[in-house]
Amino acid sequence: MILTTALGLSLTPVVQRLFAEPQIGDYPPAIALERLLQAPEGSKATWAALKGKVVVLEFWATWCGPCVGAIPHLNELADAFKNKPVQFIAITDEDEKIITQFLKRKPIHAWVGLDTDKSMFKEYAVTGIPHTVIVDKKGRIVAITHPAALTDQILRDVLAGKRLALATPSSDRRDGIRPGYVPYSNDHEQTNLFQVLIRPTPPELQNSSSMASGNGCITIAGSTVFGVLSSCYNINLVRVITNAALPEGKFDFIIKTPSKEGDIARTWLRQAVEATFGLQAKRETRTVPVYILSSLQSAAGKFTPTVSTGGSSGQSGPGRLQAINQPVSSLAGGLESNLRIPVFDETGLTNHYDYEVKWKEEKEGEAKPEVIVQAVHDQLGLQLTLAHRPVEMVIIDYATKPKQE
Repeated sequence: MILTTALGLSLTPVVQRLFAEPQIGDYPPAIALERLLQAPEGSKATWAALKGKVVVLEFWATWCGPCVGAIPHLNELADAFKNKPVQFIAITDEDEKIITQFLKRKPIHAWVGLDTDKSMFKEYAVTGIPHTVIVDKKGRIVAITHPAALTDQILRDVLAGKRLALATPSSDRRDGIRPGYVPYSNDHEQTNLFQVLIRPTPPELQNSSSMASGNGCITIAGSTVFGVLSSCYNINLVRVITNAALPEGKFDFIIKTPSKEGDIARTWLRQAVEATFGLQAKRETRTVPVYILSSLQSAAGKFTPTVSTGGSSGQSGPGRLQAINQPVSSLAGGLESNLRIPVFDETGLTNHYDYEVKWKEEKEGEAKPEVIVQAVHDQLGLQLTLAHRPVEMVIIDYATKPKQE
């Protein structure tokens, strides 16, 4: 279902593509950088100078949490192929002063190209970051993908001249999305003053999800109704109890308001979701088992201050939580989702951090609580202790009781 509201006159201009989008098999557009950092003296970033090499172009930014999160993976690949004819070039449109300060805290094992006039972003039709383009030794594009999909085997295949089977990301990229940006749209700077949009997530994107919020806008892509209701109430899924049958599948939710207050956008989102799916919800306090997250003396040095210049990201997978530029409360939320009972942050840590914690799962999505507790203790220097506390829960019910057949 799509619900769209726009206030004001027709403000959306007609947008025409100035550049043809590069395709696999094409010769790539020129490398037109204003400055090249971290390259040996005399190096040139041109296709003529790079002839005979496999080139990995990585479009990124310091404010992009997923981009920063991908740096360790790309560094591992760059190190593994440093003696092979493979050249990594990380391309950003940010100023040199920002980049040089960032590199002191977060090294990148590649040439770093400054595209300050954004010409390469336009020529390569980069609509979301991180965005990876791989060019083979013959100078043709062989893959347009996400850095997480790039492996050492893929690079070996490219060096060997083998055909790749990597999926090309569509214009509705999930990473690098910004609040208020509507995926699948050709115009990236939305001009609607107010917008509420709900629609099913395309089948090919059901396995991915992301969220961005700020400045009175919220974009949630690839979420269940159950999941988005927890976002509406700013509460973890384990604190939501449903007495209603919720629709299956995943949906995209976009809210844009003139207000700069996040709570207003969240209120509109809640009202739109409840009206769309015939639901109502209320808050109720119940005393339930919880974990208390506290800091030990061994936590010193285990958390690293963030290196992001503004963007943040949180990623989770089987037996793993990773974050860039996040408070400890986000760690508590991630642990709560895996432990499946509420977690209270009583560490007293108030900064934002980059962190990663891993544990062994018996099968995907299932780990013994004591295994997670021990991993948090050993890797982060934090303690999880069982207790009972009053917890505010959200109870979801039908807006109108369904008729009995």
